[in-house]
Amino acid sequence: MIESTFKNIIFLKVALLILIIIWGGTIQISNSESSIRNNLTDLGGILFTLFSVLYLITCYQLYKFKTLGKKLLVSLVLIFIILGFVTELMNPMQIDKDLFFLFIFYVVSPMFFVTQGLVIGMIYFSGIKEKFVDN
Repeated sequence: MIESTFKNIIFLKVALLILIIIWGGTIQISNSESSIRNNLTDLGGILFTLFSVLYLITCYQLYKFKTLGKKLLVSLVLIFIILGFVTELMNPMQIDKDLFFLFIFYVVSPMFFVTQGLVIGMIYFSGIKEKFVDN
């Protein structure tokens, strides 16, 4: 029961991350069309791409109950928060507050953080932590 709940939360995290990636991609595309001056200072897109790939690999590792996923998750959550603040300070987003933004900002993003907290709580403070033993 707890294993299937854990795996469902992992699926939800991946779906939410994909929505965030799609939203970020649309912002990158609209910013690149409107201004080329930000390209020299916009490391956020590159860093977010690298982060996203590593985060998806970590989710797969968690789904398979591999210790690598358990070890990487907390660091990636902290990196996600830090990257968000640093890239916004270096290169603030000039975006329209459309319906997609509101949905991502007020629904998807909070749900993503809640699922991260649930997974971290489960892998460190529940019976699921015994499943993370590599063979």
